[in-house]
Formats: sequence, structure tokens, C-alpha cells
Amino acid sequence: LLNGSDPNQPLPTFPEADWPKILLLIMSYATSPTQRDVMLLGALTAIGASMERYVRCPYAGKLQSPCLQSFIVAPSASGKGILSLIRLLVEPIHDEIRQQVATEVKAYKKEKAAYDVMGKERSKVEAPQMPKNRIFLISGNNTGTGILQNIMDANGTGLICETEADTISAAIGSEYAHWSDTLRKAFDHDRLSYNRRTDQEYREVKKSYLSVLLSGTPAQVKPLIPSTENGLFSRQLFYYMHGIWAWITDIGLEWKKQLDLMKTHGVHTLRLTDEQKQEFNALFSDLFFRSGLANDNEMSSSIARLAVNTCRIMAEVAMIRALECDQPYQFKNSSIHLLTPDKEIATDNIKDGIITRWDVTITAEDFHAVLELVTPLYRHATHILSFLPSTEVKHRANADRDALFEAMGNQFTRAQLSEQATTMKIKPNTAFGWLNRLIKKGLFTNADDKGIYTRTHVCVC
Repeated sequence: LLNGSDPNQPLPTFPEADWPKILLLIMSYATSPTQRDVMLLGALTAIGASMERYVRCPYAGKLQSPCLQSFIVAPSASGKGILSLIRLLVEPIHDEIRQQVATEVKAYKKEKAAYDVMGKERSKVEAPQMPKNRIFLISGNNTGTGILQNIMDANGTGLICETEADTISAAIGSEYAHWSDTLRKAFDHDRLSYNRRTDQEYREVKKSYLSVLLSGTPAQVKPLIPSTENGLFSRQLFYYMHGIWAWITDIGLEWKKQLDLMKTHGVHTLRLTDEQKQEFNALFSDLFFRSGLANDNEMSSSIARLAVNTCRIMAEVAMIRALECDQPYQFKNSSIHLLTPDKEIATDNIKDGIITRWDVTITAEDFHAVLELVTPLYRHATHILSFLPSTEVKHRANADRDALFEAMGNQFTRAQLSEQATTMKIKPNTAFGWLNRLIKKGLFTNADDKGIYTRTHVCVC
């Protein structure tokens, strides 16, 4: 690592794609590919949080909702404050919930005052209940128990959006285990619960849909994710960034209108075609194999959960695309069938317009756009891995090594490798050491008498 945390060679950015209009509008304020990527990943996390249980995709025997846990890592003064502006996308949702709570509290106080003056008649009626303190944007300056209570009050939903990861590190303090457990369970949409000894109160929520969007410096990674062994590392989507430019938009108000329309129509489930499933599985099978050669098992769980996150992003993007259409739920009169009634909905119900479950189709273009995020996200995760203590392997993947061998193509000589390494400011002996390890792992062969090294598998080292 150079001064701070930058690799010698820039990490890959996401390929350009024709994303749905709302995502392209957000990304249009970027002044560099890195800024564009951060806006895309931040927007996907925030918008996915608002979709929660209303959008899902079957994967690995479970229904996955588009709830992401994303961590933007950058040196100091590089513009991580962009995430405070990403909040604007979902603040209208948060504000509406707070207005509803204020109205409910006002009504409660009125009922409570009337109840208190009833005298003996109180035994004949039920005491009014204080409304739950529901929120959507959950403060990271909180305790582990406090965050858990916020999630339960909101029926398992919410978004934690913090521009400084150490805000959470300092807040959770001795409750780190509680925080870590909550995040791991929330990623899997598992049941959350806690029991208070003081008033013997037991609370639980059967399904959780928490999303997390954080940014921090490389030094702030380890306090939140001490090692790869506790399961948090593999659940995060990482992106290492440089500078960013501030942007202001009212896109959030427009998104809320589309979100309200979606929620009134029930639950939406992404259905991939058989061909899409095969392509998806082939990509991750190959990535899993290549990562095993380069990293042993240290990145295995990360790749498995990257597949889950990719599935979630596909469901989200497919839903956003469908909502772009004029009258998206008028499937009978549309030439583009992105939303169709669930196959188990009775024919009579469809005729009467009583449809509460919908199947969502992702276009071929959006499907491949999401798949092309996979390799860059994997490469960024391997770089963030270098900030954490080694657990299983002696020689880890390295961002500069990735860049070097990606530049070499499928065949090269020792002289060409030395020349490219020098160009990339990597010592030739270091490059030769990397090459020898990759040969031992079977990623390259040197069977040619002319001294040509040949790649045996497409390399994401």
C-alpha cells in the first residue's frame, strides 16, 4: 500500500450501462467514473431499503429482498460526505412516517387524558397504548439495543446511513457483539428479538429488512469489522473511492410516488429465465473457483454472499425499470410484459383486478448490467481485505497483482511481464514471485519451449 491506502494501480470501475432513468439521473451529477459508481451503489442501497418486503427474488432456497449493506472506503477529505446527500432519496419516506407518528402521539395523549379522569370506569375499558416510535432513517449514533428497538418499532425495516463509520464504532462501544449479531441476522432477513430484565419485556420481529450505507477511512474498517471470521466482512458490498463532488436533487419526491404505487399492488417477485439462471451460476462458479486458487478459502463466503447481493440488485433494478413504464400494472394492454400476475393467482381474481402478487421480469440489458458489477465489486473487496488481519492464508490477493496480470492477457513472456511491471511501478522480482505462486496454484502454465506463460483460467486473482 502507498501513502494512506491506495494501490499502485487504480481499482476497476463499473462498466457503463443503460440503467433505469432514475439511476442515470442520479449518476449524471458525477464528474468521474469513481463518483458515478459511488452514486450508483449508494442509490441502489437507499432505494432497495425502501422496497423492503414488497420486492424479492428467490435464491438459495430463500426469498431475498433488496436490502444491501454497503461500505464506501476512502482516505480522509475525499468526499465521503456524498452519503449524506444520498439520504435525500429516502427522506420523503422518513418524513411521512414521522408525520404519521406525530399524529398518532397527539391522538394518544388526548385518549390518555380522557382515560385518566375516568375514575372507577377505567376498569371497564382498555388503557390507550403509546404508539410505536417508528422511523425509517436509523441513527448510527445509537446503542446496539437502541438500533434493535428502532428496527422492531418499524416492523423490521430501516436504513442506517452514516458518513463516518467511527460514529457507529464509538456509539456501540461494549455492545459490539450485539451490533454484529443484529447486522448478520438482518442480512439474512432473520427474526430479531430481545428481552429486557428490568420490566420483563420481550419483543421480537419475525422478518428483518435492514439496509446499511456507511463510509469511512481505511483505519475505520477494522473497528467495525475486526476480521473476516465474524461474518460481517462477507455481507458487505465494498467500494474504494477517491474524490467526489456534491450534488443536490429532489429525485426522492419522485421516487416516493413510484414507491407508493408499488406498495398498493402488493408483493413483487423477480423470476429469472432458465438461460439467465445458467449464466448467473456459471459466472459465480467460475469466480468461486478462481478465488479459491488465489485466496484459498478466505474469500469464499464473500463470493457466496456477493451472489445473494447480486440477486437482490437484479430484483431492485428490474422493479425500477418496470415502474418507468406508463401504467406498469396494465399488463393486458402493454407490449412489454415486465409485470405479470403471479401464476398462482386465480383467473377470476385476475379478471376482477384483485392481484396482490406480481412476477417481475428483468430485461437482458439490465441483467447483464448487474452481472458486470460482480468482478469490480470482488476486486474492491479483495483490496479492503488488506486492511484486516490475515486469518487463513499467508499470501493474499493484492489489488496491484490483479491489475498486473489482467494487463498481461492470456499469453506473455517473462520479459514482457518484467516490462509491464516496471511500467506499473512494481518491482520485477515481486512480479516474478507472484507469477511463481500462481503457477503453483494452476492459474498459469509454462509448458511452451519458447518460455511463453499461458493462462489456464480467466484470472481475477
